[in-house]
Amino acid sequence: MLRKNAISLILIASFLLAVDTLSLEQEKPVAIGLALSGGAALGLAHVGVLKVLEREGIKVSCISGNSMGALVGGVYAAGYTAAEIESIALLVNWPEMFSPVVSYGAQYLPERQLNQRYALELRHQNLYPLLPSGLLSLQNVELLLMRLLARIEYNTFYDFDSLPIPYRAVAVDLVSGSRLVLDRGQLSQTIRASIAIPGVFPPLRKDGMEMVDGGVQQYLPVDPLYDLQPDIIIAVLTMRRQSNNSSSLIDIISRSMDLVNVEDLWLQRNLADVVIEPDVDSFLNSDFSKVRELIRVGEIAAESMLPKIRQKLAGRVVSTRRREIAERKPPVVRSCRVEGLKITGESMVMRAMKIKAGRLLDFSVLQNDIVRIYNYGLFENVNYRVESAAVDSVDLVIVVQEKPYGFYLLGIRYDNFDNVDLGIEVGQGNIRGSGASVRAAFALGNPNELRLGITGTRVFTLPLGYRLDGFLGEDEHDFVYGGFDSTWYVSYRTRYQGGVAEVGYILGRDAFFNVGMKAQHIHNEFPPLAVFEPMSEDEWVIGPKFSIEYNDLDDPYLPTRGIVCKGMAFYSSERLLASEEFLKIQCSLERSYPFSRWLVFLSGIDLGMNLLGAPSWSEYFRTGGESFIGFDKEEFTTKNKAIVKIGLDWRLLNLFDRYDYPLYLELLGNVGTFAQAETVIKETDVRLFNWGAGVGLKTKTPVGPARLVLGLGDYGETDRSLQFRFWISVGKDFRYQH
Repeated sequence: MLRKNAISLILIASFLLAVDTLSLEQEKPVAIGLALSGGAALGLAHVGVLKVLEREGIKVSCISGNSMGALVGGVYAAGYTAAEIESIALLVNWPEMFSPVVSYGAQYLPERQLNQRYALELRHQNLYPLLPSGLLSLQNVELLLMRLLARIEYNTFYDFDSLPIPYRAVAVDLVSGSRLVLDRGQLSQTIRASIAIPGVFPPLRKDGMEMVDGGVQQYLPVDPLYDLQPDIIIAVLTMRRQSNNSSSLIDIISRSMDLVNVEDLWLQRNLADVVIEPDVDSFLNSDFSKVRELIRVGEIAAESMLPKIRQKLAGRVVSTRRREIAERKPPVVRSCRVEGLKITGESMVMRAMKIKAGRLLDFSVLQNDIVRIYNYGLFENVNYRVESAAVDSVDLVIVVQEKPYGFYLLGIRYDNFDNVDLGIEVGQGNIRGSGASVRAAFALGNPNELRLGITGTRVFTLPLGYRLDGFLGEDEHDFVYGGFDSTWYVSYRTRYQGGVAEVGYILGRDAFFNVGMKAQHIHNEFPPLAVFEPMSEDEWVIGPKFSIEYNDLDDPYLPTRGIVCKGMAFYSSERLLASEEFLKIQCSLERSYPFSRWLVFLSGIDLGMNLLGAPSWSEYFRTGGESFIGFDKEEFTTKNKAIVKIGLDWRLLNLFDRYDYPLYLELLGNVGTFAQAETVIKETDVRLFNWGAGVGLKTKTPVGPARLVLGLGDYGETDRSLQFRFWISVGKDFRYQH
């Protein structure tokens, strides 16, 4: 009996203990872990998932991420809200983020004009071509992450467990072949390593490792969360279920990584309590232009899984604990040095730095310093590292990766007047660490030209531009003569050689002026016509020149806003042994003004005159074709010109959904006179003016802008009959102006 009572007491006690334990477990806040997969642009759906979890009060206690999941998850773990991340994603210019070229407008005007001239750039070392470690750059992504995370990283002692939400990221070391679960260091650099798709982006080189996208081994990083001991794991998988026919390198390599990791993917799925799978089948991994749509499919997927998440919670309270980040006192920079330099002198980099030894470390100033150094155009990558020296001081290390300074530049252009032109430029940049470039340029077509020169846009850190060029070549010109009874077109060939020396000062980001000297010998091969009899076959033009330019266009070829203002003067002096003495002056103003997102108004004026005597034939203004709609190229070969232009650009559509290739319909009009100013003023004869109008299409292509215009113009000085002319051009104009 006593035994039965003892057993009963034990059973009752066990039951009460079990009930009490269950009650305690139900009262204990539940820690939720969130695992975010890769997927490149598809990973933007993670933002939509975070928005829904926030809205429903489902707080995340720890996060792991790979690739785009590492980026979204890392920024969220650092304390940014889903709404803030969405705003950042919508505002980011994604093509610019992955561009290896310094952002348009970030460089000095002469630098960006030089970089815009050719369609393709390759690097070489001792004339042997070098293949890049990645076709696209992540420097602009790093700069964005620096702005978002640098102070947070410092305040949390570069420890991911000290972030508001503990965090893990996955990468792979190409040297050892091992998976890396990263839990400390610079958060921005950790994210940069995890998003480096092999073959698309260069790996992050650090401590003897070459770190790339964790998707090489693990697409969905669930097991890295085990170290953080969550009670429930929610995994978000952004992967296409169907194959695609895209030829984009991002799409091809992303799909290849998907296929390699099928076994691990199923293992990771089974480790999660809830798997959210946004329907991304209608998108590609390269669809960075569809941010809003991808976020929305993430929201839809998360909303559909809310019942299952609540079932797993079983009424228990979700942990809302977030670590508070204590603001650390800015340290003193004890020392500052540069790592990675091979050619460039350290003093050149240090002169660009506002952060100096002995000053407080201000991360906003440091970020501007890094942007300034990168904009030199000498480095593939610029970053920093902070090494603790004492409680209140640090050693600052600027880490750079120099470019291979040898370059090949390739260009191709077609228009229906000059046909096909090819351009090749071979050179070596950053001569002896000065930043200067020496080059040989070849143009085949019209003109055929060989040019040797040296150019630069900085002397030490001063914005002083300079150019020293020698050239020789030949080109073919058209000459049109019209009258009452006859009109004929003749061509003549010109051979030339000479040199130009210029030095100038760069006025901010959008303006510069140059002064210099030009000396050029021209031999004209005229046909035996009376109109050419007064012209000299051999000419020398020698004298000083001056030019100034202001340009703040938002795009060099298809601008939607901005102004371009140019001025030029050249004085050819007989005292310097020139054939003729004259002063040539030209100025122009063009403006692009947006009426709306779809409509842009264009206006411009172009003036030119020759003073102090008759100019050499080679210095006449040649107007027509693209510069005066409705007429042939060089239809007006004159001493003077005055042209007014207006136009409207209407954006019809984007040719490719995933790329920025807008197609514009343009309406154009121009009116001009090519008589001397005093003649126009005295005679006020409408026959001194010509007009043209046109309608056309223009867009971008991989080799540059493309344009098709049908023009209508009145013809001749006395015969005012109308004529139609086509103007077709494709490609960037890489040809030099003497």
